[in-house]
Parts: sequence; structure tokens; C-alpha cells
Amino acid sequence: MRPPFLLLVVSCLTLSFGFVSYLNIDGSWLLFSLILVCGLCAHIAVNMLNEYVDCTSKLDFATNRTPFSGGSGALVSQPDVAHWVKYIGIGFVALTIASGLLVMRYAPQAWQSLFAMGVLGIVIVISYTPVLNRFPWLCLISPGLGFGVLMSYGSYVAVSGEHSLTMLLLALIPTLLTNNLLLLNQFPDAASDADHGRNHVLIQYGYLFSARLYLVQWLLTIAVVVATVAAFNLPLYALVCLLPMVPGWKIYQQAKHFSQPDEAFLAAMGQNVMMTLATPLLLGVALCVAG
Repeated sequence: MRPPFLLLVVSCLTLSFGFVSYLNIDGSWLLFSLILVCGLCAHIAVNMLNEYVDCTSKLDFATNRTPFSGGSGALVSQPDVAHWVKYIGIGFVALTIASGLLVMRYAPQAWQSLFAMGVLGIVIVISYTPVLNRFPWLCLISPGLGFGVLMSYGSYVAVSGEHSLTMLLLALIPTLLTNNLLLLNQFPDAASDADHGRNHVLIQYGYLFSARLYLVQWLLTIAVVVATVAAFNLPLYALVCLLPMVPGWKIYQQAKHFSQPDEAFLAAMGQNVMMTLATPLLLGVALCVAG
């Protein structure tokens, strides 16, 4: 796996913790820490299991690896240690469950909601690579559901003990961005993915449709930010989070005309990663400052 991708967990949690601070809700640092550990363990688990499945299916040996797609390549040179990667992945699933149970222990007022979200999260972690990747729309929405709704919104529910329409709308921001992150990262590997049994949106509907889907989710993200700030009287300077969204149109153009992962497309992939990380992070910091 690529350790820098763990920053997505930090970005998503900064958004929810920023909103908690904005509302002046007292939270335990122990609970914050447990939520962070749970999120990191879940992210590591799904990546480790993905590495294992992609190695044993030989997909890793057929991809054009880029800094943002095609797996880490660690098992290509050492496929004989794949079973250890599987055990590590299972171990992190267990740690995710254990830390999640501790979160419920310290947030008893919301344990039922947290339990339901936790079960769904574990299902996504375990089934993402071997199952969900065979169903285009489930494959599209599951990353955003995991990071946006379950992680960002779920952490708010754990700390506050209640549900919030405002936070649910804010959680749609990392939801849509993460969907787009995984969608764009699938462009270089679509042919190899199809040869190895996957069936995501790119394979089912093609590059042009997927590029337009990227554009729709990018526009929806901007609309959600503006509408939520306006409708719930959030500080106007929270709109600073739209600055990282600026490259979205150019990224869409690169996706629309995709033929191979050339230098321009790789640059677009990098910009997309920065957009996904920076937008929730800046919004969370802005809300924290306003609190």
C-alpha cells in the first residue's frame, strides 16, 4: 500500500472534528484518538486485502503502474509473501473492529447508529476488492460511502451523540471527492481490470461516460459546499475550501480525452489527489477557527 494515502483519513476526520469544534461540543481526546485509530486501521485493512487479491489474481502483474494507480507493486517482486499480507489485512480488520467497539464504549448514547455504520464499514472493507469491484455502481459509491458517510459523519455522531443534517451534507463533500478519486485512478488500468474479472463503471460504460460522471460529481461537490454554507449560515470564509476545486475542469478535460496515462494525465491524477485531500481539510480548519 501507499502510506501517503492514509492522509485521506486525516482529511475526512478534520472535517468532522472541525464541525464539532464549530458547534462548541466538548469531546474526549481519547474518543478522538480511538476514532482516528479505527479509521486508519480500516484504511490499511482494505489496502492490504486489495494488495493480496490483486497479487493472487495476477492483476498486479498486468497493470501499468503509476504513482496513483496499479497497486504498490510490492508483491510483484515478492509474490511468495502474499499470504503474510493477507494475514496483516485480517489483523487490521480485527483491530478496526476492536477500536470500533471501544468507540461505542465511549459513545454509548449513539451505540446503535455506530454499530450499524460499523457493520456496513466492515462489509465494505472485506468485500471491496473481491465482490464490489464486479458491480459498477457499488464499486463507484463504496469508497465515498466509507470515507465520507461512515468516517466523517460517523465520527461526528460518535462525538456529539446525535445526528445532524448539516454534518450529513458536509460529509457528502468527501463522499463525492473520494468517489472521483477512485474513479479517475481506474482510468489507466481499465483494460487489465476487465481481463481479470472486474466490472467497474469504466469497463461497463466507457471512458467518455466516466469522464462526464467525474464532472457531475465535481459540480455536485461545489454545489453542496455553497448550498450548505448558505443554508446553515456557516462562515463565508469556509468557502476557501473551494480553492483546491479549481483544477477540476482541467482534470475532466484530461479524462474526457484519455487514451493513455501520459505525463499530462498523471499530472491531472496528482491534482485530483490534492483536491480530494485539501478540500475537506480546509473546510474543517475553517470551521474550527470559527468555533
